Amino acid sequence: MKWKILKPLTLAFALIMLFSNVQLAAALQTEIIYTGTGGDVARNYYVKKYSPKTSLTSQVFQEARKGTPMFVFGNGSGRKVIIVAGVHGNELPASIAAVKLINYLSGRKINGTVYVVPFLIPSSTARSYRYWNGKNPNSIANIPGTPTGRIVQIARERNVKAVGDFHSTRPGGVPGRTSILCTRRPTYESYTMASYMSRYSASALIPSQFAGRDYPGALEDVCNLQGIPAVTAEVRSPHGYASSTTVAKSYSQMIGFLKYNRII
Repeated sequence: MKWKILKPLTLAFALIMLFSNVQLAAALQTEIIYTGTGGDVARNYYVKKYSPKTSLTSQVFQEARKGTPMFVFGNGSGRKVIIVAGVHGNELPASIAAVKLINYLSGRKINGTVYVVPFLIPSSTARSYRYWNGKNPNSIANIPGTPTGRIVQIARERNVKAVGDFHSTRPGGVPGRTSILCTRRPTYESYTMASYMSRYSASALIPSQFAGRDYPGALEDVCNLQGIPAVTAEVRSPHGYASSTTVAKSYSQMIGFLKYNRII
């Protein structure tokens, strides 16, 4: 007799939980901030394999077909920060980590507002391609109308207080090791933020003295030159490849970024 009573109640509870999950996915705030970049990122073997298997992830992938998607957490008030991944479409761990972060932040109470761009150029991520219109996207952030230039524009217009640009670096490349890059001038907070992230994620700290000298046109440098504290986070990983370990390291760097900014 007890079994007959509990069974429909259990079924009802399961249906309520299912409905709640559907509602949560539907509530994800999304903006397409750049058109002409859309692509089916789920076609990328590593993106599909290591991204969380959730309805939210499916929604992220669908939005990436339309262009560059930006997911918004918070109500637009408080301290605002941006996390960007996929500037280079063949640097996969950070994009996968950003999808994981979206799943983590969804429905969670946070302090301030977080903008997450998991695939800056989804069409490039879909085929593990590094360039945009034949150019390195991370050398043209100072040019209006480019995908990285659009991030700078959003940061200025929305009074963003920190920008985190997440990448991977191939063995033997530059910098070639898991690290946080930053500058001391003209925006010293770039250095203090990177120092915290370095300690939190066990990543090397690589500071430059002046923004724009070592990497002119890089998203981090252009933001710092405009007084917006920014860092570049790198995870050592071959291009066009990701693993659970490299994704976890990039995710740790992102959490460090949010903790420094007291978002979580």
